[in-house]
Amino acid sequence: MSRPPPRVVAPEALTEAASQWLTQALRQALAGGGRCSLALSGGRTTGAICHLLAKQALPWERVDFYFVDERCVPPEHAESNFLLVEENLLRPLSIPSGQVRRMEGEREDRDAAARDYAAVLPPVLDVVLLGMGEDGHTASLFPGNSALEERERKVLAVVGPKPPPWRLTLTLPVLTAARRVLFVVAGAGKQDAVRRVFAGEALPAARVTNAEWLLDRAAAGNFSEDNG
Repeated sequence: MSRPPPRVVAPEALTEAASQWLTQALRQALAGGGRCSLALSGGRTTGAICHLLAKQALPWERVDFYFVDERCVPPEHAESNFLLVEENLLRPLSIPSGQVRRMEGEREDRDAAARDYAAVLPPVLDVVLLGMGEDGHTASLFPGNSALEERERKVLAVVGPKPPPWRLTLTLPVLTAARRVLFVVAGAGKQDAVRRVFAGEALPAARVTNAEWLLDRAAAGNFSEDNG
């Protein structure tokens, strides 16, 4: 499937460009005066983006925060996506807990945790931030996993290839229904996966067909800087 080319920026400009994209998308979602939803992934790049996003002047009291995926660890664990977002965005903005819908990855019954999270999701997410692994996975949707074929359930407990193995993840029907989706991809290690996505291979990340892509030069490979 063909898709619009990604925007490519210098590595030092990536997190600022992502923060500005999210700010614009949130302003657009909030323009009608109601609330909006923001779903965030984990990872080092997300932490840096959240740090910059926290400095943006937005009506944060009207933003509800969700998570794309979560490792099955307590919220204070170093591997927790919630902790990453809390430290870089929620705490600096003093976001009340009532605006934060955390995936309860620490629960013993992971399938129940997935069902309960599905029940609190909005019908459609307004803004979603995604990353991509070197194997082309996004969220916790890994190549070859049966979760990629899920069409009904919104949230699943899955096993990933790296520790801690168990994760909770949004499914493709949720991600592809979102109003605005941005992939942010950094580093030369992602270059082959980027090439394969834009060559039309059905990697997990490629199956989020409604997304815009923001790459740094190292990840972009043959794409020219600042196109799009």
